[in-house]
Amino acid sequence: MAPTPQDNKVLEDVPKQPIIGERVVISGMSGLYPDCKSVKDLADILYNKVHPITSERQRWSYSHPEVSQCTGKLLDLDRFDAQFFKVHFRLGNSMDSMGRKVLEQTYQAIYDAGVNPQHLAGKKVGVYIGTCFSETEKTSFYVANSRTGFGIAGCSKTMFANRISYWLNVKRPSMAIDEACCSSTAAIEQAYLAMTRGECEAAIVGGTNICLHPHSLIHHGRLLTICMDAKTKSFDQNADGCAKSEAINVLFLQKAENALRVYAEIVFVKTEFTALPNAVTGPKFGFCRDPDVIANFLKKLYENAGVSPDAVEYVEAFGSAVSEADRSELETIDKVFCNNRKDPLLVGSVMSNIGYSEAATGISSITKVLLGYETGVLAGNLHYTTPRADISGIRNGRIRVLSENIPFSRNYTAVNGISVTGVNSHVLLKGHYKPKDLSRYQASIPYLVTISGRQDSAVKNLLGDLKSRQIDPEEIALLHNIHQTNVSGHMGRGFAILGDYPDY
Repeated sequence: MAPTPQDNKVLEDVPKQPIIGERVVISGMSGLYPDCKSVKDLADILYNKVHPITSERQRWSYSHPEVSQCTGKLLDLDRFDAQFFKVHFRLGNSMDSMGRKVLEQTYQAIYDAGVNPQHLAGKKVGVYIGTCFSETEKTSFYVANSRTGFGIAGCSKTMFANRISYWLNVKRPSMAIDEACCSSTAAIEQAYLAMTRGECEAAIVGGTNICLHPHSLIHHGRLLTICMDAKTKSFDQNADGCAKSEAINVLFLQKAENALRVYAEIVFVKTEFTALPNAVTGPKFGFCRDPDVIANFLKKLYENAGVSPDAVEYVEAFGSAVSEADRSELETIDKVFCNNRKDPLLVGSVMSNIGYSEAATGISSITKVLLGYETGVLAGNLHYTTPRADISGIRNGRIRVLSENIPFSRNYTAVNGISVTGVNSHVLLKGHYKPKDLSRYQASIPYLVTISGRQDSAVKNLLGDLKSRQIDPEEIALLHNIHQTNVSGHMGRGFAILGDYPDY
């Protein structure tokens, strides 16, 4: 008998919300940013309002009217400890610079979570790296005199993730994800879904972007507006484009029940191709969107998340500083978040501080929010001097674009993302700040801290830093967890006795 035809119904794919023990949290973070060797350095430039986009140490000597001479540049791209990461010497010389640096930042993010990398061996840990363009392939793969045989292994983008999985000996999905400027957010989405399905118990999520060739600025400048004065004036009346920049960053995600440290909970994340506006010759690539279309996308997201948009205190917006795109993004935010709000919605964009970092933009924005959760203060935008007069939400006080650092209550925050190819992304985070009460850890004996490092100088630096600050027993507990077993490749050893106890 033929089956009876059923009515065609569109079923909404509503992910099941994880139970309390299965909540996905961010427990470790690391990153390289313009003139920054760590997230701590990033915090310094954000909160001290330092502008790191300059014409110094330019990677090229090239004069062209469409090429800005001011870009954000990472430090020490030529340095890499191949032996520690189990990379063959010849492969190390043929590897994409982003592949090398994302390995280093993976170690830092795991360490930041209080986890020994050796403890992850054989575990269900996924690796998801958001990446887009690679400008290293030209020299490592497409040059006739490159005969090492490592061109594919060194420059294939999937090797950014696969090399991490190999080094850690982890056994779950390992992939590179390209969704243009939403790549790192899409990587977070895949990690989040894998963890809530039970496929992974932890995940490493990264974003990479390095600008090595001036021609990439020409191509980007013909899709969107690149400013020539290095100032990304997000949401300003005089916005004239974004500054090109670099970033390589990594987050370590764990289930809440396993995490020793929690920066924030990932409540919900979604990436989706929405639409591109039409132009005379076809789709208009760039950051402009129809506010009504994106508002519908966001409203469905919050319905699925079970959270009212009114509960969101701060939106870390994309803020491309392209005038038309900024207007459409602010109008969308006003439609979704400002209907029944008593206090102004706080809005900012890290792009104003460190520039446009393409595939790494999503994690850059999230890192800024995590620093806000840690300090209780949101970093203000740079170059925001003239509020837009054409946005009713700003005129009427429903939206407040941050120009100065401001305290907030560390509750729900949202991170908005836009790609030049028509993808939109959104991440909903919830803070879990726990005030430190060091008096609860009062002890009658000093603290013994034993650590290891790649070399003796690393051990001395870490111990020196611990001795220079007030004793934090929670930090010491993280170090104890890391160094309770050997870290492969660490050659230096050291210890310190902390505390003012004359009898010891």
